[in-house]
Amino acid sequence: MTELPEGIAGAEQAQRTTMMRRYTTDPELLDEFVQFLRSEVFPAREARGFTVESVWLSAEKDELTWFVSRPGSREEFEQAEKEWEESEERARIFAGRPAFVLGKDIRPVTRLR
Repeated sequence: MTELPEGIAGAEQAQRTTMMRRYTTDPELLDEFVQFLRSEVFPAREARGFTVESVWLSAEKDELTWFVSRPGSREEFEQAEKEWEESEERARIFAGRPAFVLGKDIRPVTRLR
């Protein structure tokens, strides 16, 4: 096993907050959901200063995990997230969409490597 470096990766850089977003998904809607994220959600979030770091899909195709970051403190991230959640843009993007997500686990994470 590779030994992890001392301290936190990127600690010398400007403060950045990263959130893990893990969704339990409807496998029958997965392809449509991934396309929706790529074409609508990710570009809209990135226009608001968020960075989509990576996106992962379980082998069973029933769980999608993605990491999103933003410069600043956790409080600043949460404020930007709240503004996104309450925005007319988000409401428009999600209007009339099926229930892609059956459950969510969202939490702050720290990169170690």
